[in-house]
Amino acid sequence: METKNAAEAQTGEAGALKVLVAGAGAVGGYLAARLIEAGQDVTLLVRERRERQLKQHGLTVISPTGDTRCEPRTIKAGEPGGPFDLIVLATKAYGLPETLQQMKPYLHEESAILPFLNGIKHMDDIAAAYPGQPLLGGVARIESTLDEEGRVVHITPYSSYRYGTYSHTSPALMERVRAALSGVSSVKEHTDIARDMRDKYLLLSALSGVTTLFQASVGDIRDTGDGLRWFEQALAENAAVIRTAIGPLDDGIVERLLAVIAGMSAASTSSMLRDLNAGLPTEAAHIHGHLLKLARKHECSVPLLETIWQRLAVYEHQRESKLG
Repeated sequence: METKNAAEAQTGEAGALKVLVAGAGAVGGYLAARLIEAGQDVTLLVRERRERQLKQHGLTVISPTGDTRCEPRTIKAGEPGGPFDLIVLATKAYGLPETLQQMKPYLHEESAILPFLNGIKHMDDIAAAYPGQPLLGGVARIESTLDEEGRVVHITPYSSYRYGTYSHTSPALMERVRAALSGVSSVKEHTDIARDMRDKYLLLSALSGVTTLFQASVGDIRDTGDGLRWFEQALAENAAVIRTAIGPLDDGIVERLLAVIAGMSAASTSSMLRDLNAGLPTEAAHIHGHLLKLARKHECSVPLLETIWQRLAVYEHQRESKLG
C-alpha cells in the first residue's frame, strides 16, 4: 500500500480548487483519500479524536479496488485555514447544524458547497444558512465503515459519488469542479442530480425503515414468509409522498427498487441499523421524520411509515434517557 503525504500528493497547481472535506468518516474519508491520491489540494475539518487517529494511522482506505494511505492536512473548528473553493459535507445529518456554523470562516463568496448526506432536507437547511452560495447536489452510494483504528473499510467493490448543479452555480465554477473531481473514477457528474437524490431517498427510507423496524438484515426479512411485501409497501408509501411533496419519480421505480432489494445479499443491512445496534444516534428525524411531516401536510396515508417512525422515536427516547 503506497503512502503519500500532503505535500507529495497535492499539486497546488494554479487555478486548482482548494477542497475542504467536513466529515472524514466512512463516506467523506473515502472520497478525501481518493482525491488526495489523484493529486488534489484537500484539507479535512475534523474533531480532536479524529485528528489523533489520522496522525497515528494516516487516512487509510482498505478496499477491494485498491488500498491507499496518505497523511492529510487537517484543521479543527476555529483554527486558521482557507478560504476554500469547494466544501464537501459528509457528516451525519444530526451533525449538520454544528458543521454549518463551523465552516463559515472557511468560505468565500464563490465557494461551492457539495453535500453527500442522506435524505433531502439538508438541501433546504444549507440554502437557508448560506443564501445565494453556490450549492451542488450530491449522492453517495458506497458500503463502508470505520474500524477501531479509524481506517476506512470499503466493504464491497462498488462505490459511486454523483454530483451536479443545484442552485447559484456558474458554468465557470462547474468547469473547475469537474477538473478537480474528474481524477477519481467513482465520481461522476449527473445532469439531473435532484432526481437522483429523490431516487436514493426513496430506496434509503424504505431500506433503513424496514431493517430497523424488524432489527434484522435484508435476507432475514425478505426470505421469511411474505417478507418482501414490507419493502414493497414502504417503497409505495414513500414514493407517493415524494411525488406529492418533493418532485417527480420515474414510472415503475417502486418495481425497479424492489428488484434491487430482492437481489441484495442476505447479509445486507443499512447504516441506520448498524447505528441502532451500536447504540448510536440515528438519522431517523432527517429521513423518516421529515418524510412523515410531508405526508401529514399533504394528507398522504402512510401507516407503515408511521409505525417505522414510532419505533425509531422510541429508540431515540430510550437512548437519550440512558445518557441522561
